[in-house]
Amino acid sequence: MSKQKMSADQLSACRKRLEQLWKSRIVDEGLLHRAWHTVHEVAALLYEEFDATQVAVFGSLTEPMWFTSKSDIDIAVSGLSHDMYDKAYSKIMDFDSEFKIDFINLDTSKGIFRERVKHQAIPIEKSMRSPNGMTDVWRTLYKHLQQQVFPAKDEEIYEMNRKRLTQRINDELVKISETLERVTRGLEKLEVVSIDVREFIENTIATDLADVYRGIENIFLRIAREVDMYVPTGSRWHKNLLAQMVEQRPERPPVISENTSIQLEKLLEFRHKVTNIYGRELVYEKTVEHAKSIDELFTTVSQEFNAFTDSLANRQEDE
Repeated sequence: MSKQKMSADQLSACRKRLEQLWKSRIVDEGLLHRAWHTVHEVAALLYEEFDATQVAVFGSLTEPMWFTSKSDIDIAVSGLSHDMYDKAYSKIMDFDSEFKIDFINLDTSKGIFRERVKHQAIPIEKSMRSPNGMTDVWRTLYKHLQQQVFPAKDEEIYEMNRKRLTQRINDELVKISETLERVTRGLEKLEVVSIDVREFIENTIATDLADVYRGIENIFLRIAREVDMYVPTGSRWHKNLLAQMVEQRPERPPVISENTSIQLEKLLEFRHKVTNIYGRELVYEKTVEHAKSIDELFTTVSQEFNAFTDSLANRQEDE
């Protein structure tokens, strides 16, 4: 991807938009309270039914100025075996909540992502009670907010947003890679299980593939909100958002290539079927077809996201 330097006027306008977005951010306290109540319910489930040794929340819920109704609740757990983690994952995916819950096994996470999660995480101890109101929530968040969210100086806002965007993209990619590991394990199980359990495994793989696209789309949404300052709406917003990522805009180069967009649109259509029809109606040959090609597609997507985040750093250096 070629690097295109922003003009001084474009950079100034971009900074002003970012600063205005940051300063005018309105926190939905009711939404936050419900989200934190959900976190405590999930933590209780993990402690009581699966004997987890540690549960923590990380990601956007620890940054309330960035948490919206479209945000996920990110939860990390320790102390579970692979099999127990898979069982807990299935239980949490069926959890009755208004929020999408992303769930990672901290024990199997590695490298920079593991360190970032540990740095961002707010532990939910077994003995902790669910917050009674926003006073309890803010008491939990206050120290974390002071240290990790609010910039010390106004001029640091642009730089802070750029670094956070890069970090969040990388974090999401690692979470997606963990979902792909479950897809791989599912494909391996299909080779040995009896015919009467194939449908259950294929349905689980289909759900994981839908989550892969959702993770990629989460990155698109963050770029749309924080760089483009525009998120499409309406019944076709998923496809329009994908198309937006191919565009070159004043604030940035294209995020993904046209060819990658074509491949992702197929996955988006499959995700729509998974989330909108009963599992028995899925064409499972398509599930396996997508599962066998998803690693190659994700490798390409990751490379293009990395090129995009490199372009952010290069533009900062070229000021």
